[in-house]
Amino acid sequence: MYYFDYQEPVFRPPSEAQSLIFQITIGCSQNHCKFCGMYKMKHFHLRSVSDIAADINAVPESHRGYYRRIFLADGDALIYPQEELLQILELLNNSFPLLNRVGIYASPHSLTTKTRGSWNSSKKKTAYSLFRPGKWRPRYSGAGP
Repeated sequence: MYYFDYQEPVFRPPSEAQSLIFQITIGCSQNHCKFCGMYKMKHFHLRSVSDIAADINAVPESHRGYYRRIFLADGDALIYPQEELLQILELLNNSFPLLNRVGIYASPHSLTTKTRGSWNSSKKKTAYSLFRPGKWRPRYSGAGP
């Protein structure tokens, strides 16, 4: 079910097939990798936290209890500034009572901008799975505090 308009195309790992997808970035911050043509048609930019909050609010409250998994798209969404990313995760945790996993694409560069400890700011015990665009294996899987 679609609750909002996606900027197509939207890519996600096969393991995220049952996840609700929120586009927190459009395109990929790298977008010059020779092995990957996934986001060449999109100009990279971050969506605002207020736009993402509006997307979250577009999901009817009566539907929110069904979602256990959410995927944050587009490519390299982990490049999102940490403070704002934690705001988004908090909004998701507060809005989806059964949420137990958030997946996100991560480039090698964006991984260097975060620490495992930086995830401890999230108050709910939610697992976070990081994926490299173009590769379908989780690169890091951890849990909140």
